[in-house]
Amino acid sequence: MARAAKDLSRFVKHEIDKAFKKARRVVKHAGLHLLLAPQQGPHGRILIIIPRKVGKAPERNKIKRRLKAIFYEEKLYEKGQDCIAILKPGATNISFDELKKLLLHAFQGT
Repeated sequence: MARAAKDLSRFVKHEIDKAFKKARRVVKHAGLHLLLAPQQGPHGRILIIIPRKVGKAPERNKIKRRLKAIFYEEKLYEKGQDCIAILKPGATNISFDELKKLLLHAFQGT
């Protein structure tokens, strides 16, 4: 599974386009929207979209690391879904526990 850990957030342009066409929103939060789409590879992946308006680079990187860590530690890549996380201004105020709760809630029905 070491290979999957490296590829958890690798997408190419046509995969992103396909994921957005088939995605459905499952969580709508003030600072975060989560969409799920059928997986396109051997395991699920997470695509994190975070604009500069969200915060300074260290804050954005911290949120990305947290989302990837939750996705990997909770083995959400085994659920058969690609996850798209779109972050909005105010996302830096979301705690780790709340991020985890939102991400797990998104995968509840799969």
